[in-house]
Amino acid sequence: MKISVVIPTYKREKDLSECLDSILGQSFLPVEVFVIDNARENATKASVQGQKEIFSSRGIRLEYIDNSKENSLTVARNWGIKMCGGDVISFLDDDVILDKDYYKEVAKFFNDNDKAIGVSAQTIGNLYETSKIKFMFAQLLGRIFFLGYYEKYECHVLPSMGVTSLMGNNSVSSEWISGASAYKRKIFSEFLFDEKLKKYSWDEDLDFSYRIYKKYPGTLFFNSRIKYLHKLSEIGRTQGRERIYMEEIYNLYLFYKLMPQNLKNKIIYIWSRIGTIFYRLVKGKFLDTRLCVSALILCLKNLHKIKQGNLDFFNKTLK
Repeated sequence: MKISVVIPTYKREKDLSECLDSILGQSFLPVEVFVIDNARENATKASVQGQKEIFSSRGIRLEYIDNSKENSLTVARNWGIKMCGGDVISFLDDDVILDKDYYKEVAKFFNDNDKAIGVSAQTIGNLYETSKIKFMFAQLLGRIFFLGYYEKYECHVLPSMGVTSLMGNNSVSSEWISGASAYKRKIFSEFLFDEKLKKYSWDEDLDFSYRIYKKYPGTLFFNSRIKYLHKLSEIGRTQGRERIYMEEIYNLYLFYKLMPQNLKNKIIYIWSRIGTIFYRLVKGKFLDTRLCVSALILCLKNLHKIKQGNLDFFNKTLK
């Protein structure tokens, strides 16, 4: 089995270098790695070019691609897809470090599961391990307001566009899979990432995988044997007003795009937005709370456009 790797990156030369090092340390090596640079930085380009020789010596093609179209995670992933020739395409964030058997387990999983289209890995470490009290509080609010929570044997997409995630050493069928994921290349003849989701592209992985699930249920999986560390680097990450507005606007867009528009789902969605406001208030993030309310007001003012999938009113403000 041949595995291709696509890594969009944005101003994280050091993080990216560590990610690439973890690929070189794999017990089962991919055949090619494409780094799509959304920032078009000389430092990132030089770093990737500087590692091409060592990758080549291990039989891996490493390519740096300047994303000259626009700064967008979804655009970068779709661009990378067109370049790939492997049987499986693996997507990585630029701030992840892979367990040494990551691709060995990916290859084994697909070889053992003919019906599988996509598989997602499990992160090393979670909130429960760092703070049990915070974990329990987040779980409680997540369940009350449908914001998302951990489960042992289920991975669902909620009408709020929150999700239930895998906790523990289980491997389960799922309705969605996360950004650190791998798919059989054949699926990309039917599905691509939604390029209406710009820059940081809030929930682009949920949107992409859930669309596959709805057409081909039972073909997506979380596998706890495939592990990685997600550092959640703050460098280059969308923050503040732009992040909160993006979360609310894109969330509502995906609700209308993906969910049946019945009364129950609409009530759950509205209740979840009340929950996000309450959660921020409890955490003492009063500026974020004000921005969240402001974003929801903007959503109401542009509700008709969002229903139609017209996000230009927001996307044109992104820098």
